[in-house]
Amino acid sequence: MFFLEHDAQPKTFKSVYDSLWWGIDKYLTATGGEDVNPITPAEKFLAGFIGILGVEMFALPAGIIASGFIEEIENNKLKKELIQLETKLIHAFSIEYFVPVMNKKKVLNLSHLSRKWLSLEDIKYKMGISESSLMQVCSFSKKLRLKNIKLNEINTVGLKFVNTNRTYGQCIKRNSKITIVNLYPFIQPYFGHFSMAISEILQANYISNKMYNPVSLLKENQLNMVNNNQYFETLNLHPALAEIKNDISSLKQDDGLIIFMVNAGSNEYLMQFNIGGDKSSNSFDNGLYFSDKDKLENYYNKAKSVTDKYEMLIGKHATVGKPDNNHVVNYIQSITKNNVLMLHVNVSILKKDAVEYYQYVSDFADIFKD
Repeated sequence: MFFLEHDAQPKTFKSVYDSLWWGIDKYLTATGGEDVNPITPAEKFLAGFIGILGVEMFALPAGIIASGFIEEIENNKLKKELIQLETKLIHAFSIEYFVPVMNKKKVLNLSHLSRKWLSLEDIKYKMGISESSLMQVCSFSKKLRLKNIKLNEINTVGLKFVNTNRTYGQCIKRNSKITIVNLYPFIQPYFGHFSMAISEILQANYISNKMYNPVSLLKENQLNMVNNNQYFETLNLHPALAEIKNDISSLKQDDGLIIFMVNAGSNEYLMQFNIGGDKSSNSFDNGLYFSDKDKLENYYNKAKSVTDKYEMLIGKHATVGKPDNNHVVNYIQSITKNNVLMLHVNVSILKKDAVEYYQYVSDFADIFKD
């Protein structure tokens, strides 16, 4: 710069230092110095080249870095807001504001059990959370899930709390002789809460699928956890199936009982007992999964007193029978050698008002108490 422009403008480009300072003032900052432009062709070319180089080396990277820094700050701020909102919503699941429900749960020692549902109306009008914020936090959270449920023939939107400790859902080991397995909660609203409440009363081991469904709209959640050949294979297993197989085998007990809960239709049967016998046999004689028939009959008689109370029916393989060969119950029975009962539950009871719902929970649990 000095050698190219000194002869043409000696007052401005008096020394190498002055020329360097002119370049800094011209292209990197503004110090208020004299506004002088190159006049020689060679210097004009060099000045243009320096200008372009300055943009590429300093101005453009600085803008990108600043933009990325601001974006990171905004993302961290949003993450903190979503965590706070998630915590607020999860806490709401521990609150029962209807006194009869509070009293019922207290009698059953279920005061610690979370609510089965938070309606959109409660979230919006009692908690002051907008639908857009709710959508955001549900996309962010692994513990909150929006559900569309038909109540009284009206589609209703609400929030479900999903407590997981496995890739497939939840496994609770209590060293109990009773294990409750429910692989339908992801499909059937409230069914997971129902089986969880029963396991709490019985202090039973518990396995629940909360993540997978063969007809899920999300491809990553498409997996049949009930009927799957991989239960009887050892290689190339889906991670969720490998995990649940390990959990099932670890829960086997001497003289153990495994209750496999099935969501049944809304009909005259409150429940049906199925031990893999012939459909419509109305007998336990040819059942494959339960060897202790005296204990089974005792459970059945107690269950019948429950169905009589509600003026509904109970069936022994009335409309159900032995499942397909690749059904998980066949794996459960073969690996544990325990007595296995498939308990088909009328799903209409899951949508009863809260007090009646918890009474059903209590009555079903009483069937299996010693």
